[in-house]
Amino acid sequence: MILKKGFRLKLLLIFFLLMTIIGGTTYLIQKMNKMNQQNRERQIVADKVTTVMRLFNCNNREIHDAIMDTFDPVLIAIMIGVESEYKINAVSPAGCRGLMQLTPDKLDDWKNVHKNIQVGSKYLQEQINHFGNLELAVAAYNAGPGSVSRYQGVPPYVETKAYVKKAKLLSLAFDHFLPWTTERMRLL
Repeated sequence: MILKKGFRLKLLLIFFLLMTIIGGTTYLIQKMNKMNQQNRERQIVADKVTTVMRLFNCNNREIHDAIMDTFDPVLIAIMIGVESEYKINAVSPAGCRGLMQLTPDKLDDWKNVHKNIQVGSKYLQEQINHFGNLELAVAAYNAGPGSVSRYQGVPPYVETKAYVKKAKLLSLAFDHFLPWTTERMRLL
């Protein structure tokens, strides 16, 4: 039985239409699955940040949201715990201020939670990029990059050695209770 030319053309169009619908639907399902996976991963990170904050009796949503806007929220949550124990008004004997304990030349409005965390986070990321090693970057955040370069490692300052040790212990203790998903934290 020979199909008429017009009928064959209609069948071909229906076939292509169905293939387009199936292809489009498959694409949308894959895209939604990817978005759901990203949302689950972000929620895991958010839960870890919340857990770190609770270790320091902090439940400030503004701080949490600002941490989540950084390059590595879990690392920054730990750094804030080590730096200021989540005290917004913290001022060190050296004059460093706020959650991330920034020097006055880095940020004037140090009580602005979001700016303080963003500037501190950016500075830490610069140290990581510069030294290529998280332990040295953490030491540089505390003692300055010049000291780390001069000593070609963690400077022998009592405060800096204690600071790096506290960051390591906190990350290891936290790792025991809630494993990290980033390799970066395992290198600390």
